[in-house]
Amino acid sequence: MLDRDGFERPEKADINILEIKNEKRKVQFDDKYPYRPRNIFFRIWAAIFRAAAIMVFNPYMAIKYRMVSFGNKNRAKLRRKAFVITCNHVHLFDDLTIGTNLFCWRKIYFTTLDNNIKRPMIGFFLRSLGGIPIPSESISGMRKFNEDVSELLRRKKPVLYNPEAALWPFYREVRPFKRGAFQMAVKNNVPVLPIVALFRRKKRRNGKFKYSIFFAICKPVYPDESLSDERERSEKLMQIVHDTTKRVADEWYKIQNCGFDEQKGLPKLRAIFDLDFVDDKWVVKK
Repeated sequence: MLDRDGFERPEKADINILEIKNEKRKVQFDDKYPYRPRNIFFRIWAAIFRAAAIMVFNPYMAIKYRMVSFGNKNRAKLRRKAFVITCNHVHLFDDLTIGTNLFCWRKIYFTTLDNNIKRPMIGFFLRSLGGIPIPSESISGMRKFNEDVSELLRRKKPVLYNPEAALWPFYREVRPFKRGAFQMAVKNNVPVLPIVALFRRKKRRNGKFKYSIFFAICKPVYPDESLSDERERSEKLMQIVHDTTKRVADEWYKIQNCGFDEQKGLPKLRAIFDLDFVDDKWVVKK
């Protein structure tokens, strides 16, 4: 199907657009796989590699995509606490940017497709930066995955999920969420920190677009303890986070010209000087 910007998208919202190639590593994602890394030598390597990635990746995002984050006070509210992070999946590097930029002083773990971990070198680097493969073909592996994620949360390690379950680059709409992230938040009684990935674009002379990317960090959302049933709590939590993510994204594209055809009459706002993000709402500075 074609979206409103003229890009071809899959019919189902949870199907990836980009094809994952070179799945050559022979890895079994079963109940014996260490979803939570325990090897001391790997952990030392991962710390060194993450430090190097921060020094290289952050300037890259700042220069190429002019990345700016809003709502940083909401992130500070959860200092030294466990929580689940959610983000709409609209950029190839959104998870890595959250892990190395928004949380550069605190390591977070992020869930990813197990096919990504099967890729030579790339899979190893993703694991080094905190990637946790989601086992797609093993029930015992999924059970172990959930146990290891729960252990990370008990150790006050934040875990990032993409509840849309698939990457759709530069897609303005917020797709339906899957419940896994919210089940884990309810099971471990931790809040969810919604992060919204947003962007602007500018058309180049060759007809292609140059994009800028922004992140809005929303207020933490806590499970409703008045509900006794875990499923009801997770579904309510998912609905609140989805509604917040969708509203923040919709408002972003309604108040300013981000380079799309129907926005020509809207003002062009400067992210740092003209916009503020207060109580999960966009405020245009006078």
